[in-house]
Amino acid sequence: MRKVSSAAAAVTLTVACAGVAVVGAAAPASASCSHFHENVDTAYGQLFNGSNVNIRSGPHTSCTSLGYGQLSHYVDFHCYHSGDRVTANGHTTYTWTYLKDTTTGISGWVADALLDGLGSGIAC
Repeated sequence: MRKVSSAAAAVTLTVACAGVAVVGAAAPASASCSHFHENVDTAYGQLFNGSNVNIRSGPHTSCTSLGYGQLSHYVDFHCYHSGDRVTANGHTTYTWTYLKDTTTGISGWVADALLDGLGSGIAC
């Protein structure tokens, strides 16, 4: 899956082996906050593009905030997954990066619109 930063990313088109197209919309607010992730991205640095950025338990705005990232914090990107739509800093994204804030030790999901380079480039 290729990451896209636009309204067109709200719908993912998957073609099954039988040639049937299945259209899925963004996850509902009651979506599960438990998602698979693994550390497959090597990106590291001061990668938050804002202050008081929520680090959440899942890639949805309804998931619990575990803490906050700051511009001065260092983070280690792990991978990205699709989730809720977030608009910030002139970007609208439907992907979230799982990361570790190495300054605080908190790990969790951050909307890609709130990260430099729009987050991880490697899917979970």
